Amino acid sequence: MNMNLPILILMSITLFSCSKTEGTPTVTNTPESIQTNSNGSTVLHDQVIKSKIVGRDMYYTVYLPAGYSNEKTYPVLYLLHGYGGNQNDWFVYDKLQEQADKAIADGIMPEAVIITPDGNTWMYLDNVAGRSIRYESYFFQEFLPQVEKRFHIKGERQSRMIGGFSMGGYGALYYGITHRDMFSYIYAMSAVIEGYGVRNIYEVIQQYPQNELPPVTLELGTCDFFTRENQRLHQQLTAANYPHDYILREGGHDWEFWSACTPKILKKFGETIKNKPYEKSHITTNSLNS
Repeated sequence: MNMNLPILILMSITLFSCSKTEGTPTVTNTPESIQTNSNGSTVLHDQVIKSKIVGRDMYYTVYLPAGYSNEKTYPVLYLLHGYGGNQNDWFVYDKLQEQADKAIADGIMPEAVIITPDGNTWMYLDNVAGRSIRYESYFFQEFLPQVEKRFHIKGERQSRMIGGFSMGGYGALYYGITHRDMFSYIYAMSAVIEGYGVRNIYEVIQQYPQNELPPVTLELGTCDFFTRENQRLHQQLTAANYPHDYILREGGHDWEFWSACTPKILKKFGETIKNKPYEKSHITTNSLNS
């Protein structure tokens, strides 16, 4: 795929489905900095890290479960947003607080912290497309150590998972593979796989011993503009016997699709925390004409 960043901006602004084109929802009111649900869970919006690496204030939002205590340690799920989004997208459009509350109440996952960093348009990499933003360095050298200390995160790999959509799907795949000792599972929705100044994900995967890499779920819609490249990646991973799920179902590149993925992400997170051995899920094998 040979596409440049301006085209990705346009794709991020215009969300596709099979039958209609939808505009990206606009947040007209800034969320309250602290948002507490009736059951006691809390979302801290727009937390700030003054980054020396990036040279600017960097933002993130965090979900804390009901009964959160500084006397306990918690597993953590990192969720990465798409191109041009921000740290609040998961909570504004996906109602992530409510979904996480339900998953905990239903026993799908244990009490956990969920953190959503602001990735702006930086592809979660250092100096992508000639821009002098060292985002990956910031993420692992400043952001992750600071938030995990502040929110009492368990340090072991088994208690840390990463997911994302679109640009964030690429970031989740890239981080989970290149920092394979840190993440136990990768969940990538509607993921960028190549182009936009980034390396093809399959080429990245080939650099590392397969038995060291975490399992992956690729989920996307039949009307998503990244479906073909994800299908190619699925075929490459299948040929390499790489443990992964490939879920292709009706839908586009939009929040209606991604919100329906979230319960599955939280379920997989819960299974991973409990150290349940990886088992291939039912895979939808709808294929597109090449």
